[in-house]
Amino acid sequence: MSAHKRASAARSWFPDGPTVSGLYMDDHFIGSHVGYTTYQGQISVPLWLPGQGSATEEAALADEKVAAHQQQVQRLAVAVHVLDLTSEGSVLSARINNQEIVSDVLGRTMSDVERALHAGEVSNTDYEATVTEKEDVDGTLAESRQRLENIRAELESLTGTDTLPDLSGIDGRGLGPVGSQLDPEHDPRVQLAESALKQAQASYSVARHSYMPNPSLGVILSRQEQYQSPWDTQIGVEFQVPLPSEARNVPMVMKEVQAVGRAERDVTQAHRQIKAEYRQLHNQLTTSTQILQHARQLRVHSDRRAADLAEAWQVGEIPVIEYLRARRTALTAAERYAQADIVMRATIARMILMSGNIP
Repeated sequence: MSAHKRASAARSWFPDGPTVSGLYMDDHFIGSHVGYTTYQGQISVPLWLPGQGSATEEAALADEKVAAHQQQVQRLAVAVHVLDLTSEGSVLSARINNQEIVSDVLGRTMSDVERALHAGEVSNTDYEATVTEKEDVDGTLAESRQRLENIRAELESLTGTDTLPDLSGIDGRGLGPVGSQLDPEHDPRVQLAESALKQAQASYSVARHSYMPNPSLGVILSRQEQYQSPWDTQIGVEFQVPLPSEARNVPMVMKEVQAVGRAERDVTQAHRQIKAEYRQLHNQLTTSTQILQHARQLRVHSDRRAADLAEAWQVGEIPVIEYLRARRTALTAAERYAQADIVMRATIARMILMSGNIP
């Protein structure tokens, strides 16, 4: 809004406001009795140099585009931050759910082991191992809950609500149109760098057209009061033209030249970074899909093995420690699967954000 107002102000007739000056002289102050008194008033306005007004307007319009692209980049940054918090929170939620299930199973196992201990069927070492495993899972569960609450608090400070967005509805069905939209030229960060370059070039144009201070044009009205004076009132025109100076112009222009050079560098770096980021996203999506497939198979077989060993322990075929190890392996596999699933969905969501579909 401020840049738009500056562009409107650059369309005015004069680059600055008028200057009003006055003069009063009287010989009575020095003790003279001639009666000579002079009143003089002047008003002058600065003038645009050739091309300076249009260059100033273009610079303000370039500032407006930079501000608009900065807003888009900020929205993208907030959306990515929310996505990162959502991904981490979703992984923790799935981990908490798995840990709660395992904690309940271990609770029942500990009761069975305790009864078997009283009956003399297992050793005290087996009971201690069961208690240790249960306490370890419960301690990890408490830590996970605390971390999830911290993420919810951070999410609330960012968005005003602590509700985790649901990533379960994001899958590969929307990747077709999204993949074709992943063009670095459409990325808000590249657009911001390019608009900043145009802004620097516009400022350079203003400096080139401001090769001297603005001239001014004014009107002077003078009244002289003197005994029997034939001229008591005069009106005239004043025109001031400050001359150019290299001591003023060269540093001003070179400053803008350096700004253009930095902006060109930023555009090149932005293109390279965005292309590299898009390449990483595609590779991460492919890798996360493969990891998810392996994690799914690992979870299925680990659950089956834990269930089989649970039955084997209950009939006394294996010691309880073997079952506890299998249950720990199944828990780890479930957590890996949950994390792989969230990573894949978060990657797809990030690609959707990069394509410009920002909520």
